[in-house]
Amino acid sequence: MNLEQQQVVDIAQDLLSRRFGGQQKLSEVEELSGSGHAVVLRARVASSPFLQQRTVVLKHNPPTGQALDDVAFISEVVAYQFTTSLSEDTRPGPVLLAHDIDERILVLTDLGDSNTLSDTLAKADDEERLQVIRALGTELGQMHADTAGREPDFEALANRVIRNQPDIINYQLRAEALHNSIYLGLEILKRAGLTPPEAVSSYANASAATLLSGNERAFTPFDLSPDNIIVSQKISFLDYEWAGFRNVGFDVACVIAGFPQFLFARPISDEEGDVFIHAWAREVVETWPRFGESEELNRLIVRSLIGWALSSVATMYAGGVEELAAFSAEDREIDDVFANSLLRGSNQAPFSDDELLIRRDLYETFESLHRFAARRGRGSYAEEYKSIEEFSQQVADRLREPRPNNYR
Repeated sequence: MNLEQQQVVDIAQDLLSRRFGGQQKLSEVEELSGSGHAVVLRARVASSPFLQQRTVVLKHNPPTGQALDDVAFISEVVAYQFTTSLSEDTRPGPVLLAHDIDERILVLTDLGDSNTLSDTLAKADDEERLQVIRALGTELGQMHADTAGREPDFEALANRVIRNQPDIINYQLRAEALHNSIYLGLEILKRAGLTPPEAVSSYANASAATLLSGNERAFTPFDLSPDNIIVSQKISFLDYEWAGFRNVGFDVACVIAGFPQFLFARPISDEEGDVFIHAWAREVVETWPRFGESEELNRLIVRSLIGWALSSVATMYAGGVEELAAFSAEDREIDDVFANSLLRGSNQAPFSDDELLIRRDLYETFESLHRFAARRGRGSYAEEYKSIEEFSQQVADRLREPRPNNYR
C-alpha cells in the first residue's frame, strides 16, 4: 500500500532506533524529487550519541503491481547493502543506514544540496564541462576497478534477500528483459526496412552475451542518468534500481551516447567523450590491461553502444521497461505497422510531441554510434566500423529532426 509521509517518517524513526539504539527522532521533513513512483524525503535527525548524521534521506517505493518494479526495489536494497560494505574511499554513493523490505523503505545518508550532473553541465562553460566529465570518467573507472571480482559477494547478498522473500518473483526478469531487448531492437529495425549489416548483428550478439557473463564485469549503476549523479567534492551515484554486476562497457557507452532516454539541451561532444574515455581507461587499465590497447577499448565501446542503441529502440517501441519485460515474457509479436510508424522518415509528417521526443532520443544515440565508429574506424577493424558507421547514419537520417512545419 502507499504510505503517507508521516507513516514513512514514523517507520524510519523506528528502524533507526532499532538499528542504532536510543529513541531516534526525525523532524523538518521536506520532499525531494524522486525517480519514477518513489517518494523521497529529507529529515533532520535529533542530536543523539547513537547516530552521527544530522540529516537523512528516506526513500519509499510504493507497490505498483508491476513485477519489474518489485525486482527493481529488491535490486536497489541489495545494491545499497553491497556498496555500504565497501570502504569509504571506494563507496560510490550514500550509505544504507536501515531498510524495511515489507514497507519498501530505505534510510540513507544525505549527500546534501549539491548539484546534479545535468544542472552542472547545463550551467558550465566549455572548460568546466571538460573538467566535470573527466571527473565522471575517473570516478566511474575507480568504481569499476575497485568492485571487479566481487560479484560473488553481491550474489551472496542477493541470495540472502531473496531467500527471505519467498513471494519475490523471477529475480532474473530484469536481466532477461535487457538481454532480449537487444534482439528485439534488431528485429524492429528490420521490420521498419532498416536491415542491420552483418557487423552490427555480430556486435549485437556479443553485446547481449556480455550482459549475462564475461570477464570485464564490475558493479555498475547501468541506468546512468544525469539527474541521479551528484557533483560535489566527488562524483556520487544515486538510485540503484538497475544496478548490478555487468560488463563495464555499458556504463561507458551510456555516457558516450549522451545518456540514452535522457535529453540534454547540449549532448556530449566528441572531445568530451574522448576526455571521459581517457579518464576511465586510466583507472581500469591495471584491472583489465587489454583496455590499454586502443583497438580493444574501441571494440568494447562500439559493442556496448550498439547494445544501448538496440535496447533503446526496443524500449521506446514497447513503451517503457515494464512493458518491455512483459513483451519478452509473453513472447508478443512485433506490430509491423507500429514499427514502421515509429521509425518512419522525417519527411513523413506529422509527428506528435511524444513521437518527436522518442525520435530525438534515438537519433542522438545512433548519431553517437555513427560518430564514434567513423572516428575510431582504423586498423584491422576498419571495414567492420565502416559498415557500422554507414548503418547507424542510415538510422539517424531516418530519425533526424523534421522541419518545423512537420510538427503538430
